[in-house]
Amino acid sequence: MTRDISEILIYPARWRVLVNVVLYGAFVFTGFALIATPEQIPRLIGAAAVVYFGLLLAYALLRLIVHAPSLVINAQGIVDNTSITSVGLIRWASVTGIARKKNYLVHHVAISVSDRDAVVSRVPLPRRCLVQLMDFIAQGSVNMTPGFLDIPLDALEDVLQNSWEQHRGH
Repeated sequence: MTRDISEILIYPARWRVLVNVVLYGAFVFTGFALIATPEQIPRLIGAAAVVYFGLLLAYALLRLIVHAPSLVINAQGIVDNTSITSVGLIRWASVTGIARKKNYLVHHVAISVSDRDAVVSRVPLPRRCLVQLMDFIAQGSVNMTPGFLDIPLDALEDVLQNSWEQHRGH
């Protein structure tokens, strides 16, 4: 199989992944410290922190070890692997908009799709559960944060907009 010459590969910024590993590790450590306390509420919070940040830590370590693109942009669409809640292939035909946005304190590029449930339903079950947990932030879009990208968000938005304009009529 030959690769489309217009295919764009965007890899994770290894330094950003490493920063995330350190931060997630600190939260896991803090969670274990809370579990060791005698009070019930801090122990529950600690257990939740260990599970949640442990999953994020495992994903970040995997991204640090395995050198795979965070995004593949080609004639079919966008293959999203930018975070633990990535959805995989987003076909150009389902994209209805691309815009830089801010949810809470996180800047991201939001890909609006015609049927988000259809996109999410193709995600493997364990990851799909995480994606559905984050639905309250997604607001009907697929969000790409800068955490594991080696490209500024403005440049990413430009690349995605240009690719969408080039391929959406095909």
